Formats: sequence, structure tokens, C-alpha cells
Amino acid sequence: MSGDQSVKNEIERLLKLPGEVRGQVFLTDFEYVRDKGGEEFKSLLKNKIKEWGVSLDYEEIKATEWYPLGLRVVSLLAIKDALSWGDKEIFELGNSAPKYSFIVKLLMKYFLSSQRTFKESPKYWEKHYTRGEIEPYEYSKEKKHFIIRLKNFKIHPILCVYFAGYFLRIGQYVQRNKEGSGRETRTIKETKCVFKGDHYDEFVIKWE
Repeated sequence: MSGDQSVKNEIERLLKLPGEVRGQVFLTDFEYVRDKGGEEFKSLLKNKIKEWGVSLDYEEIKATEWYPLGLRVVSLLAIKDALSWGDKEIFELGNSAPKYSFIVKLLMKYFLSSQRTFKESPKYWEKHYTRGEIEPYEYSKEKKHFIIRLKNFKIHPILCVYFAGYFLRIGQYVQRNKEGSGRETRTIKETKCVFKGDHYDEFVIKWE
């Protein structure tokens, strides 16, 4: 974002959005930034949050408490701006997020088959967000793909990039179990997007 007033207006809009998100997402952001650039990156991010006048102290966040949904987007935008990251880096942040989340790790202990993990994917969402729904639309061993739809969640385009990375990692978890070696090549493509006029976001994860 650029321009002090446009930044202020966008932040105000985001913070008014209905819905909440678990504190775990902010802790994941902060831990990833720290691992990528240590104290320097942490300082850059903290300074950006302060510059924007946002009340967000990563070190005071509680993983299981609920926070404003819009704050989740503000955190991602601050990271992108402070560290001069592009979509590639935001995708990688999303892709790494499940590895940092104790909530995902906890759920993974119970879903041992790939079909069960895919079917239960809405539970991952519900543990993190109070708005939007995940639809596990199609799982096909023959086509070597599965399709996830995210509905009622038109928030900000940066989340499309972030969730593409996130869902790809979940896809890797789906296949890395008793039914597969976990070595398949996987790709993800957002085939529908609410910011392009579609009614929902759709992500197709393929493996070979």
C-alpha cells in the first residue's frame, strides 16, 4: 500500500470487517518472519505496524484467543510492505504456515487417511476463522487432484496468494500418509476467484 491516507482508509475498512481469527495466525507470521530475517526483519515489521498506528503486539498475542479478522490482512500487508516482499514470498509464507501451527499438527494426528483428511478439511478452517466456509469439493485418485472451494470470504486479494500456499501445504499433508510416499510433485492453481467475478475461490491441487 502507498500513500498515508489510502493506507489509513484501507486499514480502517479492514478492521471493520465482521469475523474473527485465532491468534495462532499472527504467531505464525511473526515466527516465520523471525526465521527468515532474525531481529532485523522483526524490527522492520514492528516499525511498520507502529507507523500504521495499528494495535498489534505479536509478542502479546495468545494462540487460541480470537482477534478481528481484518487484523489478519493488516498483518500480511505490513509484512509485504515492511520487507518489500512480492506474491512469491507471501505464497511461501502461506505454504509454511501449517508447519508452525499447533492446531494443524493436533488435527493431523487424528486424520490418517488422505480421503479422511480431505473430508475433514472444514474443521481446519473452523479452528482458525469464524467467517467463510471450506468445501472439500472433489478428491480423485484417478485424476490425481483434489479441489477445495472457499466460500463467503471476499476479504482481500492478498489472501488468495496466501491461501494458495497454505492449501498446497495441506495437500502435501493429505498425501503424506499411509497411502502415499509423500514424494509426489504437487502444484496448485486458483481456478476461480471472487475478485475476478466468481462466487467463490477454488483451488485445484494436482500431484504426479
